[in-house]
Amino acid sequence: MITLSIKNFKCFYGINVPINDLTIFAGGNGNGKSTAIQALLLLRRTIEHCSEWKGDHFEYIITNKLNVELNEVYCLGLGNSLNVLPTEFKETEIELGLSEGEKGTVVKYTTNNLNELWITPNELLKKDYKYPENPLMFQEFYYLNAERIGPRINQGIKFYDYPNVGFKGEFTAQIIADLDSLEVESKFKIDPNRILNDPEYLKGSKFQHHVNAWLSKIIDGVTIVPVKDSDTHTARIIVDNLYSNGKGIFPTNTGFGISYSLPIIVSCLLAKKDSILIIENPEAHLHPSAQSKMGEFLGVMANSGVKIIVETHSDHIINGIQIAVAKKAIHHKNVTINYFFKEDKTKQEIQEDKVLGIKQQPNVKPIHINEKGELTEWPKGFFDQTQIDYVKLLNLKK
Repeated sequence: MITLSIKNFKCFYGINVPINDLTIFAGGNGNGKSTAIQALLLLRRTIEHCSEWKGDHFEYIITNKLNVELNEVYCLGLGNSLNVLPTEFKETEIELGLSEGEKGTVVKYTTNNLNELWITPNELLKKDYKYPENPLMFQEFYYLNAERIGPRINQGIKFYDYPNVGFKGEFTAQIIADLDSLEVESKFKIDPNRILNDPEYLKGSKFQHHVNAWLSKIIDGVTIVPVKDSDTHTARIIVDNLYSNGKGIFPTNTGFGISYSLPIIVSCLLAKKDSILIIENPEAHLHPSAQSKMGEFLGVMANSGVKIIVETHSDHIINGIQIAVAKKAIHHKNVTINYFFKEDKTKQEIQEDKVLGIKQQPNVKPIHINEKGELTEWPKGFFDQTQIDYVKLLNLKK
């Protein structure tokens, strides 16, 4: 099991977050889910910016004192070096790390004068967690922001070191078209464990056919065709559904669900084995039934070797993952749900903590799934709003 360690960063004074093959970040708003993802993204940025390049991976064993920006890269908007410290900080150094057992890559950062738009790695506390064990050392790293690109008539194209759809899915059309080109098709092969071998959905052998198989299963009857125009340096998606009668529909004439879920499917199919894929809010703009199917899909993809980290507010995504476990599509021990929550404490208990020097921060409780797809526990506040609302309605009817 991998552990993400966070010390003195935003809402966390010190926390360890377990990372499994499929890891779910769940919990109420403002309880640290995004902070944990930002810590991982900042650590990744540190590695790719400050490491030595070894031809096909990074090696980080010497701190070169290069600054690491806090904004824009990986869609981060962390402000200045003061903004990334906890509100009641005493220490001004931050520690972020990823470890497995005794091995780890743990970085200590200085926040300088507390008004810069960067922080500076000044010490490697651990540096023996290397490629290929450490997934952050791969060149390939995939991240999909919660605010993805909605329906567009076309999208720009760009150069890339490895196939990826961008942080907001903005290069999805280009990537599908490129992976279907004769030049790339001979080099790129989808992991057989990620293929939906169902004749009801799979209608060909090209990359777009595999994308469409999963897309039409998740969103009933929807398929796409990518079109790339090198003259205008753009690419676009043509959509087909149950009502289009084979006539292509502009994506701007369809809902957001397709444009939000398509980058997830593409990223999962192309991601390099043992690399990390972070997805924020995979449920966005999807009907509950499609959300459940998306959860099941993510279980299948994680089982093929991609380390998938999902931040979600959807119990339907959780349901789909439970179904994937029950179907043996992924082993139950390879799934961890990290529940981020605020501990219920009285004013007196909070005051006593202050006297003892105990600072208030969100808690993280790992929840597991058994072989039958059942959650090992269901703590208060964990997707229990439906039951709470039913009780309120019953009381109002009395």
